[in-house]
Amino acid sequence: MIIKSVELVALPNVPTYQEKNYRAQMDTGEDMHLFQAHRDVPLPPQTLIGLTVQEARRKRGERMLAAAGAH
Repeated sequence: MIIKSVELVALPNVPTYQEKNYRAQMDTGEDMHLFQAHRDVPLPPQTLIGLTVQEARRKRGERMLAAAGAH
């Protein structure tokens, strides 16, 4: 499955730190939540288009590790 589009969405009735999530529309027509937005790891949604879910999650993990190393 390939990511066709991604948007940041606010989820209702969740703690503030969990509020924003990346929601992707896949090439199969399925919508899925990829992961939560993290304030220390800016990741523009458009940078995930064309990736698989695994690639998007790996990219986020790499960004999180880089941000942790910078602190």
